[in-house]
Amino acid sequence: MNNLIKINLLPYREEMNKRKQQQFKTLMYGAVLTGVAAVAATYLFIDNMINKQSEKNTLLEISIAHLDTELSEIQKLKQEKDAFLIKKNKIGELQIKRLQAAKILDSLNEAVPGSTYLTSLDAVTADSYRLSGRTSSDNRVAAMMRAMPNTGIFKQPELLSIKKNNSHQEFTLQATLQPIVKAAESKENPASGNAQEAN
Repeated sequence: MNNLIKINLLPYREEMNKRKQQQFKTLMYGAVLTGVAAVAATYLFIDNMINKQSEKNTLLEISIAHLDTELSEIQKLKQEKDAFLIKKNKIGELQIKRLQAAKILDSLNEAVPGSTYLTSLDAVTADSYRLSGRTSSDNRVAAMMRAMPNTGIFKQPELLSIKKNNSHQEFTLQATLQPIVKAAESKENPASGNAQEAN
């Protein structure tokens, strides 16, 4: 009974320790691999989000550039339109002045008596003119001043000066257009008015 069987448990314990260490290492490797996988997945997710945002930013920049181009073209068209309207308005003004000049010359041709001729015709304002000329006598200047309002073009002119120079008289008148003349010119030339309305 005293002779007990002795069992050496040391190898068994060493084997258990090795297994536990191996299991621990396996768990650690698994945890590390899981962490690496999680970090990699997070990185890939963030990188994917960044790429998508970059694509959105690129599309947004392209859209903004396209809008800038369209706005530039619209501004260019507006400038061309404004330039066209200005040119059209100037053409209308030239037509008015041409009609006005023709009417003025016709009326003066009717009003200027014999032995009298004009040496200059200058615009003082848009509807006021200064006329200079020569005549054989004061009476002819007076006759011309009476005749000018009868043409329907001028109001009663004002005698600014008259002086004798050798065998003739030199005179200067200032005459203003009648309102009805300017109104008639506007009706005959509606293009100018349309250009102004368009502005």
